[in-house]
Amino acid sequence: MENKWLTPCDYNDDEAILEANRCLSCKVPMCEKGCPTNMKIRDFIFQIKQNNLDNASKIIAGCSSLSNICSIVCPHENQCVGHCILNKKNKPIQVGKLERYIQTKTHYLESAAPKIGKRVAIIGSGPAGLSAAKELLIGGVDVDVYEQEAVAGGVMTYGIPSYRLSYNDVLRVVDDLKKLGCKFHYNTKLLESDIVAMKKDYDAIFIGIGLTKVRKLGIKNENLDGVYDALDFLKQINYNIKLNKGSLPIIGDVVVVVGAGNVAMDAARSAVRLGAKKVIIAYRRSLEEAPATKHEISEAQQEGVEFKFLNNPVEVIGDSHVTAIKCEVMRLGEPDESGRRRPVGTNEFITIECDNIISAIGQIPENIFNEGVIATDHNYICADGLKTTVDGIYTGGDILLGAKTVVEAMRCGREFAKEILNNLK
Repeated sequence: MENKWLTPCDYNDDEAILEANRCLSCKVPMCEKGCPTNMKIRDFIFQIKQNNLDNASKIIAGCSSLSNICSIVCPHENQCVGHCILNKKNKPIQVGKLERYIQTKTHYLESAAPKIGKRVAIIGSGPAGLSAAKELLIGGVDVDVYEQEAVAGGVMTYGIPSYRLSYNDVLRVVDDLKKLGCKFHYNTKLLESDIVAMKKDYDAIFIGIGLTKVRKLGIKNENLDGVYDALDFLKQINYNIKLNKGSLPIIGDVVVVVGAGNVAMDAARSAVRLGAKKVIIAYRRSLEEAPATKHEISEAQQEGVEFKFLNNPVEVIGDSHVTAIKCEVMRLGEPDESGRRRPVGTNEFITIECDNIISAIGQIPENIFNEGVIATDHNYICADGLKTTVDGIYTGGDILLGAKTVVEAMRCGREFAKEILNNLK
Protein backbone atom coordinates (compact mmCIF):
# COMPACT_ATOMS: atom_id res chain seq x y z
CA MET A 1 0.00 0.00 0.00
CA GLU A 2 2.72 2.46 0.94
CA ASN A 3 4.38 2.29 -2.50
CA LYS A 4 1.11 3.33 -4.11
CA TRP A 5 1.51 6.75 -2.51
CA LEU A 6 5.05 7.39 -3.77
CA THR A 7 5.71 10.04 -6.43
CA PRO A 8 6.97 8.81 -9.85
CA CYS A 9 10.67 8.76 -10.65
CA ASP A 10 12.29 11.73 -12.40
CA TYR A 11 14.44 11.88 -15.54
CA ASN A 12 17.95 10.54 -15.20
CA ASP A 13 20.87 12.39 -16.84
CA ASP A 14 20.69 10.54 -20.15
CA GLU A 15 16.93 10.99 -20.44
CA ALA A 16 17.13 14.70 -19.69
CA ILE A 17 19.89 15.37 -22.23
CA LEU A 18 18.06 13.35 -24.88
CA GLU A 19 14.84 15.29 -24.30
CA ALA A 20 16.58 18.69 -24.15
CA ASN A 21 18.35 18.03 -27.44
CA ARG A 22 14.99 17.57 -29.14
CA CYS A 23 14.12 21.20 -28.38
CA LEU A 24 14.26 23.39 -31.51
CA SER A 25 15.12 26.58 -29.56
CA CYS A 26 12.42 28.42 -31.52
CA LYS A 27 12.98 32.11 -32.24
CA VAL A 28 9.43 32.69 -31.03
CA PRO A 29 8.98 30.02 -28.33
CA MET A 30 5.26 29.28 -28.19
CA CYS A 31 5.79 27.16 -25.08
CA GLU A 32 6.60 30.36 -23.14
CA LYS A 33 3.36 31.97 -24.29
CA GLY A 34 1.51 29.01 -22.80
CA CYS A 35 3.14 29.42 -19.38
CA PRO A 36 1.27 31.70 -16.91
CA THR A 37 4.66 32.99 -15.70
CA ASN A 38 6.18 33.30 -19.19
CA MET A 39 8.97 31.04 -18.02
CA LYS A 40 12.12 31.40 -20.16
CA ILE A 41 11.80 27.80 -21.27
CA ARG A 42 13.97 28.02 -24.36
CA ASP A 43 16.82 29.52 -22.35
CA PHE A 44 16.83 27.02 -19.50
CA ILE A 45 16.59 24.06 -21.88
CA PHE A 46 19.53 25.48 -23.83
CA GLN A 47 21.54 25.49 -20.59
CA ILE A 48 20.72 21.81 -20.10
CA LYS A 49 22.12 21.16 -23.58
CA GLN A 50 25.29 22.95 -22.48
CA ASN A 51 25.36 20.91 -19.25
CA ASN A 52 25.19 24.14 -17.24
CA LEU A 53 22.54 23.21 -14.73
CA ASP A 54 23.35 26.03 -12.31
CA ASN A 55 22.59 28.62 -14.98
CA ALA A 56 19.40 26.77 -15.86
CA SER A 57 18.36 26.91 -12.20
CA LYS A 58 19.02 30.68 -12.01
CA ILE A 59 16.93 31.29 -15.13
CA ILE A 60 14.05 29.31 -13.66
CA ALA A 61 14.27 31.08 -10.30
CA GLY A 62 13.88 34.42 -12.06
CA CYS A 63 10.47 33.31 -13.31
CA SER A 64 9.13 30.95 -10.65
CA SER A 65 9.08 30.94 -6.86
CA LEU A 66 7.85 27.33 -6.64
CA SER A 67 9.62 25.59 -9.49
CA ASN A 68 10.13 22.28 -7.69
CA ILE A 69 6.35 22.12 -7.17
CA CYS A 70 4.99 23.66 -10.37
CA SER A 71 7.25 21.41 -12.44
CA ILE A 72 5.20 18.49 -11.08
CA VAL A 73 1.63 19.69 -10.59
CA CYS A 74 1.14 22.18 -13.44
CA PRO A 75 -1.32 21.07 -16.15
CA HIS A 76 1.51 21.13 -18.69
CA GLU A 77 -0.64 19.71 -21.49
CA ASN A 78 -2.75 22.87 -21.33
CA GLN A 79 0.16 25.24 -20.88
CA CYS A 80 3.80 24.97 -22.01
CA VAL A 81 3.68 21.45 -23.45
CA GLY A 82 0.34 22.10 -25.11
CA HIS A 83 1.82 25.09 -26.97
CA CYS A 84 5.03 23.35 -28.11
CA ILE A 85 5.37 23.47 -31.90
CA LEU A 86 6.35 19.80 -31.89
CA ASN A 87 2.75 18.92 -31.05
CA LYS A 88 2.30 18.84 -34.84
CA LYS A 89 4.37 15.65 -34.72
CA ASN A 90 2.68 14.48 -31.49
CA LYS A 91 6.00 14.59 -29.62
CA PRO A 92 6.07 17.87 -27.66
CA ILE A 93 9.01 18.64 -25.39
CA GLN A 94 8.27 17.51 -21.83
CA VAL A 95 9.03 20.88 -20.29
CA GLY A 96 7.79 20.03 -16.80
CA LYS A 97 10.01 16.96 -16.55
CA LEU A 98 13.03 18.96 -17.67
CA GLU A 99 12.27 21.68 -15.15
CA ARG A 100 11.88 19.01 -12.49
CA TYR A 101 15.23 17.51 -13.53
CA ILE A 102 16.93 20.83 -12.83
CA GLN A 103 15.30 20.99 -9.40
CA THR A 104 16.58 17.52 -8.49
CA LYS A 105 20.14 18.25 -9.62
CA THR A 106 20.76 21.75 -8.26
CA HIS A 107 19.15 24.20 -5.87
CA TYR A 108 19.51 27.91 -6.48
CA LEU A 109 18.29 30.30 -3.80
CA GLU A 110 18.86 34.01 -4.25
CA SER A 111 20.26 35.83 -1.22
CA ALA A 112 18.12 38.37 0.60
CA ALA A 113 18.80 42.05 -0.02
CA PRO A 114 19.67 44.29 2.96
CA LYS A 115 16.65 44.95 5.18
CA ILE A 116 14.57 47.96 4.19
CA GLY A 117 12.79 48.29 7.55
CA LYS A 118 9.35 47.18 6.34
CA ARG A 119 7.06 44.37 7.52
CA VAL A 120 4.41 42.42 5.62
CA ALA A 121 1.94 39.85 6.92
CA ILE A 122 0.92 36.93 4.71
CA ILE A 123 -2.38 35.23 5.58
CA GLY A 124 -2.31 31.66 4.30
CA SER A 125 0.69 29.55 3.36
CA GLY A 126 -0.51 28.09 0.08
CA PRO A 127 1.18 28.78 -3.27
CA ALA A 128 0.14 32.45 -3.38
CA GLY A 129 1.31 33.15 0.16
CA LEU A 130 4.60 31.27 0.00
CA SER A 131 5.62 32.78 -3.34
CA ALA A 132 4.76 36.28 -2.10
CA ALA A 133 6.80 35.67 1.05
CA LYS A 134 9.81 34.43 -0.89
CA GLU A 135 10.00 37.42 -3.23
CA LEU A 136 9.47 39.90 -0.39
CA LEU A 137 12.19 38.31 1.72
CA ILE A 138 14.62 38.42 -1.20
CA GLY A 139 13.72 42.10 -1.55
CA GLY A 140 14.69 42.86 2.06
CA VAL A 141 11.23 42.89 3.68
CA ASP A 142 10.48 41.17 7.00
CA VAL A 143 7.67 38.65 6.56
CA ASP A 144 5.33 36.87 8.96
CA VAL A 145 3.20 34.03 7.56
CA TYR A 146 0.00 33.10 9.39
CA GLU A 147 -1.43 29.62 8.80
CA GLN A 148 -4.52 28.09 10.39
CA GLU A 149 -3.21 24.52 10.00
CA ALA A 150 -0.38 22.81 11.86
CA VAL A 151 2.07 22.99 8.95
CA ALA A 152 2.49 25.13 5.83
CA GLY A 153 1.61 24.43 2.23
CA GLY A 154 -2.14 24.87 1.88
CA VAL A 155 -3.47 22.84 -1.03
CA MET A 156 0.05 21.59 -1.79
CA THR A 157 0.18 19.84 1.58
CA TYR A 158 -3.44 19.01 2.31
CA GLY A 159 -5.11 18.80 -1.08
CA ILE A 160 -2.65 17.14 -3.48
CA PRO A 161 -2.01 13.42 -2.80
CA SER A 162 1.55 12.33 -2.21
CA TYR A 163 1.60 10.14 -5.34
CA ARG A 164 1.48 13.45 -7.23
CA LEU A 165 3.48 15.70 -4.90
CA SER A 166 5.80 14.70 -2.09
CA TYR A 167 5.60 16.61 1.18
CA ASN A 168 9.40 16.96 0.96
CA ASP A 169 8.88 19.36 -1.94
CA VAL A 170 6.76 21.62 0.25
CA LEU A 171 9.27 21.37 3.09
CA ARG A 172 12.02 22.49 0.75
CA VAL A 173 10.13 25.71 0.01
CA VAL A 174 9.41 26.30 3.71
CA ASP A 175 13.05 25.66 4.64
CA ASP A 176 14.18 28.16 2.00
CA LEU A 177 11.87 30.79 3.48
CA LYS A 178 13.16 30.15 6.97
CA LYS A 179 16.73 30.56 5.72
CA LEU A 180 15.68 33.94 4.33
CA GLY A 181 14.27 34.93 7.73
CA CYS A 182 10.56 34.18 7.36
CA LYS A 183 8.59 33.67 10.58
CA PHE A 184 5.72 31.17 10.54
CA HIS A 185 2.75 31.28 12.92
CA TYR A 186 0.84 28.00 12.79
CA ASN A 187 -2.56 27.00 14.19
CA THR A 188 -3.62 30.63 13.79
CA LYS A 189 -7.02 31.18 12.22
CA LEU A 190 -7.71 34.84 11.56
CA LEU A 191 -11.13 36.38 10.96
CA GLU A 192 -11.80 39.59 9.08
CA SER A 193 -11.62 41.73 12.23
CA ASP A 194 -8.27 40.18 13.17
CA ILE A 195 -6.82 40.90 9.72
CA VAL A 196 -7.99 44.52 9.72
CA ALA A 197 -6.60 45.01 13.25
CA MET A 198 -3.16 43.83 12.06
CA LYS A 199 -2.78 46.91 9.88
CA LYS A 200 -1.26 48.83 12.77
CA ASP A 201 1.65 46.36 12.94
CA TYR A 202 2.41 45.87 9.23
CA ASP A 203 3.14 48.00 6.19
CA ALA A 204 0.99 45.69 4.04
CA ILE A 205 -1.11 42.54 4.40
CA PHE A 206 -1.65 39.86 1.76
CA ILE A 207 -4.62 37.47 2.00
CA GLY A 208 -4.05 34.24 0.10
CA ILE A 209 -6.24 31.77 1.95
CA GLY A 210 -7.57 29.84 -1.04
CA LEU A 211 -10.79 27.83 -1.25
CA THR A 212 -11.26 25.42 1.63
CA LYS A 213 -14.75 24.01 1.11
CA VAL A 214 -16.50 21.88 -1.52
CA ARG A 215 -19.77 23.12 -3.01
CA LYS A 216 -22.81 21.23 -1.70
CA LEU A 217 -24.50 18.76 -4.03
CA GLY A 218 -27.87 20.22 -3.13
CA ILE A 219 -29.65 16.87 -3.25
CA LYS A 220 -31.71 14.82 -0.78
CA ASN A 221 -29.84 12.93 1.96
CA GLU A 222 -26.39 14.27 1.08
CA ASN A 223 -25.59 14.50 4.81
CA LEU A 224 -25.85 10.75 5.39
CA ASP A 225 -22.88 8.91 6.88
CA GLY A 226 -20.54 7.75 4.18
CA VAL A 227 -20.76 10.97 2.14
CA TYR A 228 -17.40 12.77 2.03
CA ASP A 229 -16.42 16.28 1.07
CA ALA A 230 -13.51 15.68 -1.36
CA LEU A 231 -11.26 18.26 0.30
CA ASP A 232 -11.87 16.81 3.77
CA PHE A 233 -11.32 13.32 2.35
CA LEU A 234 -7.98 14.28 0.78
CA LYS A 235 -6.95 16.28 3.83
CA GLN A 236 -7.47 13.29 6.12
CA ILE A 237 -5.41 11.11 3.79
CA ASN A 238 -2.61 13.66 3.52
CA TYR A 239 -2.48 14.15 7.27
CA ASN A 240 -1.82 10.44 7.61
CA ILE A 241 0.42 9.77 4.61
CA LYS A 242 2.41 13.01 4.59
CA LEU A 243 2.40 14.01 8.24
CA ASN A 244 1.93 10.63 9.97
CA LYS A 245 -1.00 12.02 11.95
CA GLY A 246 -4.54 10.76 12.39
CA SER A 247 -6.05 7.83 10.53
CA LEU A 248 -7.01 7.14 6.93
CA PRO A 249 -10.66 7.46 5.89
CA ILE A 250 -12.71 4.28 6.15
CA ILE A 251 -14.33 3.36 2.85
CA GLY A 252 -16.29 0.38 1.55
CA ASP A 253 -16.01 -1.70 -1.59
CA VAL A 254 -17.78 0.67 -3.98
CA VAL A 255 -17.11 4.43 -4.03
CA VAL A 256 -18.84 6.98 -6.26
CA VAL A 257 -17.08 10.30 -6.87
CA VAL A 258 -19.30 13.11 -8.11
CA GLY A 259 -17.54 15.53 -10.45
CA ALA A 260 -14.83 15.35 -13.11
CA GLY A 261 -12.28 18.00 -12.20
CA ASN A 262 -8.73 17.34 -11.03
CA VAL A 263 -9.88 17.18 -7.38
CA ALA A 264 -12.35 14.46 -8.38
CA MET A 265 -9.52 12.54 -10.08
CA ASP A 266 -7.37 12.89 -6.95
CA ALA A 267 -10.22 11.63 -4.77
CA ALA A 268 -10.98 8.71 -7.07
CA ARG A 269 -7.35 7.61 -7.41
CA SER A 270 -6.89 7.95 -3.65
CA ALA A 271 -9.95 5.76 -3.06
CA VAL A 272 -8.32 3.12 -5.28
CA ARG A 273 -5.21 3.30 -3.12
CA LEU A 274 -7.31 2.92 0.02
CA GLY A 275 -8.52 -0.43 -1.27
CA ALA A 276 -11.91 0.25 -2.85
CA LYS A 277 -12.80 -2.61 -5.19
CA LYS A 278 -14.71 -0.33 -7.54
CA VAL A 279 -14.46 3.44 -7.96
CA ILE A 280 -16.95 5.21 -10.22
CA ILE A 281 -16.93 8.83 -11.33
CA ALA A 282 -20.40 10.21 -12.04
CA TYR A 283 -20.44 13.35 -14.17
CA ARG A 284 -23.38 15.16 -15.67
CA ARG A 285 -21.60 16.11 -18.88
CA SER A 286 -19.46 14.13 -21.35
CA LEU A 287 -15.73 13.43 -21.46
CA GLU A 288 -15.17 16.44 -23.73
CA GLU A 289 -16.59 18.81 -21.12
CA ALA A 290 -14.72 17.33 -18.13
CA PRO A 291 -12.56 20.01 -16.42
CA ALA A 292 -9.78 17.59 -15.43
CA THR A 293 -6.75 17.37 -17.68
CA LYS A 294 -6.77 14.52 -20.17
CA HIS A 295 -3.62 13.21 -18.49
CA GLU A 296 -5.33 12.95 -15.10
CA ILE A 297 -8.37 11.26 -16.63
CA SER A 298 -6.14 8.79 -18.45
CA GLU A 299 -4.20 8.02 -15.25
CA ALA A 300 -7.47 7.38 -13.41
CA GLN A 301 -8.70 5.06 -16.16
CA GLN A 302 -5.43 3.14 -16.13
CA GLU A 303 -5.87 2.59 -12.39
CA GLY A 304 -9.32 1.09 -12.93
CA VAL A 305 -11.59 4.07 -12.22
CA GLU A 306 -14.88 3.76 -14.13
CA PHE A 307 -16.62 6.77 -15.67
CA LYS A 308 -20.35 7.25 -15.96
CA PHE A 309 -20.75 10.33 -18.11
CA LEU A 310 -24.07 12.10 -18.63
CA ASN A 311 -25.24 11.03 -15.18
CA ASN A 312 -26.40 13.73 -12.77
CA PRO A 313 -26.84 12.70 -9.10
CA VAL A 314 -30.27 13.68 -7.78
CA GLU A 315 -30.57 11.75 -4.51
CA VAL A 316 -28.47 9.88 -1.96
CA ILE A 317 -30.20 6.68 -0.89
CA GLY A 318 -29.88 5.11 2.55
CA ASP A 319 -31.14 5.17 6.13
CA SER A 320 -28.32 6.33 8.37
CA HIS A 321 -25.57 5.32 5.92
CA VAL A 322 -25.25 5.50 2.17
CA THR A 323 -26.43 2.46 0.21
CA ALA A 324 -26.79 3.97 -3.28
CA ILE A 325 -26.98 7.12 -5.35
CA LYS A 326 -29.74 7.92 -7.82
CA CYS A 327 -28.76 9.70 -11.04
CA GLU A 328 -30.72 11.22 -13.88
CA VAL A 329 -29.46 10.34 -17.35
CA MET A 330 -28.64 13.54 -19.22
CA ARG A 331 -28.19 14.67 -22.80
CA LEU A 332 -26.17 17.64 -24.00
CA GLY A 333 -27.94 20.77 -25.18
CA GLU A 334 -26.65 24.13 -26.36
CA PRO A 335 -23.52 25.69 -24.80
CA ASP A 336 -24.03 27.63 -21.56
CA GLU A 337 -22.14 30.67 -20.24
CA SER A 338 -19.06 28.51 -19.59
CA GLY A 339 -18.88 27.56 -23.27
CA ARG A 340 -19.59 23.92 -22.50
CA ARG A 341 -22.74 22.19 -23.73
CA ARG A 342 -25.46 22.34 -21.11
CA PRO A 343 -26.65 19.04 -19.59
CA VAL A 344 -30.39 18.54 -20.05
CA GLY A 345 -32.44 16.02 -18.08
CA THR A 346 -34.16 13.12 -19.84
CA ASN A 347 -36.40 12.00 -16.95
CA GLU A 348 -34.65 8.63 -17.12
CA PHE A 349 -32.96 7.48 -13.91
CA ILE A 350 -30.43 4.89 -12.80
CA THR A 351 -29.38 3.77 -9.33
CA ILE A 352 -25.77 2.95 -8.47
CA GLU A 353 -25.30 0.86 -5.33
CA CYS A 354 -22.33 2.11 -3.32
CA ASP A 355 -20.80 2.30 0.13
CA ASN A 356 -19.45 5.85 -0.09
CA ILE A 357 -19.94 9.03 -2.06
CA ILE A 358 -17.30 11.73 -2.46
CA SER A 359 -18.52 15.17 -3.53
CA ALA A 360 -16.04 16.99 -5.78
CA ILE A 361 -18.11 19.50 -7.75
CA GLY A 362 -16.01 22.59 -7.13
CA GLN A 363 -14.37 24.54 -4.30
CA ILE A 364 -15.72 27.61 -2.56
CA PRO A 365 -14.29 29.98 0.07
CA GLU A 366 -14.96 29.76 3.77
CA ASN A 367 -16.99 32.72 5.04
CA ILE A 368 -14.65 34.62 7.34
CA PHE A 369 -15.47 38.03 5.86
CA ASN A 370 -18.84 38.50 7.52
CA GLU A 371 -18.38 41.99 8.96
CA GLY A 372 -18.50 43.84 5.65
CA VAL A 373 -15.23 45.74 6.05
CA ILE A 374 -13.37 43.93 3.27
CA ALA A 375 -15.84 43.77 0.37
CA THR A 376 -16.70 40.30 -0.93
CA ASP A 377 -18.91 38.69 -3.55
CA HIS A 378 -20.16 35.21 -2.56
CA ASN A 379 -17.26 35.16 -0.06
CA TYR A 380 -14.69 35.88 -2.81
CA ILE A 381 -12.69 39.01 -2.03
CA CYS A 382 -13.40 41.98 -4.30
CA ALA A 383 -10.29 43.77 -5.49
CA ASP A 384 -8.98 46.30 -7.97
CA GLY A 385 -6.05 44.36 -9.33
CA LEU A 386 -4.73 42.86 -6.09
CA LYS A 387 -5.90 45.75 -3.87
CA THR A 388 -8.90 45.01 -1.66
CA THR A 389 -11.38 47.69 -0.61
CA VAL A 390 -9.27 48.34 2.51
CA ASP A 391 -6.12 50.38 2.05
CA GLY A 392 -2.96 48.39 2.70
CA ILE A 393 -4.67 44.98 2.41
CA TYR A 394 -4.13 42.96 -0.74
CA THR A 395 -5.25 39.57 -1.98
CA GLY A 396 -4.52 36.97 -4.62
CA GLY A 397 -4.88 33.34 -5.59
CA ASP A 398 -8.12 31.37 -5.53
CA ILE A 399 -9.85 33.63 -2.99
CA LEU A 400 -9.71 36.28 -5.73
CA LEU A 401 -9.64 34.33 -8.99
CA GLY A 402 -11.75 31.29 -8.16
CA ALA A 403 -10.40 27.75 -8.44
CA LYS A 404 -7.27 27.98 -10.57
CA THR A 405 -3.90 26.25 -10.70
CA VAL A 406 -0.93 26.36 -8.35
CA VAL A 407 1.10 28.29 -10.92
CA GLU A 408 -1.61 30.95 -11.29
CA ALA A 409 -1.75 31.41 -7.52
CA MET A 410 2.03 31.61 -7.46
CA ARG A 411 1.95 34.29 -10.13
CA CYS A 412 -0.44 36.36 -7.98
CA GLY A 413 1.95 36.13 -5.06
CA ARG A 414 4.87 37.31 -7.18
CA GLU A 415 2.82 40.19 -8.62
CA PHE A 416 1.89 41.31 -5.11
CA ALA A 417 5.51 41.18 -3.97
CA LYS A 418 6.64 43.22 -6.97
CA GLU A 419 3.96 45.86 -6.35
CA ILE A 420 4.70 46.11 -2.63
CA LEU A 421 8.46 46.32 -3.14
CA ASN A 422 7.93 49.17 -5.60
CA ASN A 423 5.65 50.94 -3.12
CA LEU A 424 7.78 50.49 0.00
CA LYS A 425 11.19 51.46 -1.32
